[in-house]
Amino acid sequence: MPPPIVLSRPWPEDAEAIAAALSDWETMRWLSTPPWPYGLADAQEFIAQASLDEYAIRLGDRLAGTVLAGRAFGLWIAPDLQGQGIGRRAGVLALSRLFLSGAEGIQSHVLLGNDRSARLLEGLGFVPQGQTTIRSRPLDGPVEATVLHLDRAGFEARHAIALTTPRLAITAITPADLPALHAIVTQPQVARMMLRVRPDMRLDEVAALLENGGLLPPLRLAVRHEGRVIGAVGLGAGSPPRLHYFLDPQLAGQGFGQEMVAAVFHELVARFAPPEIVADVFLDNPASRKILKNLGFRRAEDVALYTLGREAQAEAALYRWRPGLLP
Repeated sequence: MPPPIVLSRPWPEDAEAIAAALSDWETMRWLSTPPWPYGLADAQEFIAQASLDEYAIRLGDRLAGTVLAGRAFGLWIAPDLQGQGIGRRAGVLALSRLFLSGAEGIQSHVLLGNDRSARLLEGLGFVPQGQTTIRSRPLDGPVEATVLHLDRAGFEARHAIALTTPRLAITAITPADLPALHAIVTQPQVARMMLRVRPDMRLDEVAALLENGGLLPPLRLAVRHEGRVIGAVGLGAGSPPRLHYFLDPQLAGQGFGQEMVAAVFHELVARFAPPEIVADVFLDNPASRKILKNLGFRRAEDVALYTLGREAQAEAALYRWRPGLLP
């Protein structure tokens, strides 16, 4: 969906856009906590008091709505932008950050009759838990609502990272992918660029390195071209997290490495908003260094690294990415 949906803090200059959107009764009548009528002063108060789990939803340069994913889940989208998938995408981004923080689950509610929001919550993986009565400030009285709950497993089942590019399909690694990945990563020219791989590794040893989920770090994703597994991209769980990837050498020089790493990198940044990502690259791997440079990584420190695929230490560099960092 170009331009991309981005979550950020609500800014003071968003007050007019928030007030304008929430002056629409058909939007406001399905919310339970904002006052009615809603004015500029109310928007300014919301921005000033917004917690760290409340995000502004931005579509390009425009504020499209807000989403809460912490003590509870809720969102609203500006009237003229509803029905375009913005809420679903914003929900996926916000909930990914929630589960990254260690949360096991989250609750929400939807007023009876709000079928659009009910479908959105169902699509995100929320499961109805029964009905309750809550107070609606816009309606100035009690209303009936459905209570819903989402746990991490339910969210991962629907929203583990799955990407398509013009030539590639990128999804969580499955057991069926492991033989092909083992055959690629144990090739000497690939293993020597990895830190923990030997050319003589057995399938079960490689599987132990690659069998991570597709939702939260540590994660590993299989990359397919025309149905064939050609590589993998992953992110470690450390702080800062480390980016890892490898590609079948038979496809080198065709832009597949840049295509697959860029797709995953941009999704990781959108979902998790990391303050920093790092990558280790051997200096005799110019293709990998170019991939990182093109993504905005900067060579930050030269080091000597030992890999199981080499007989001795080799010169390498630590590359760092931070938001706004120039390569």
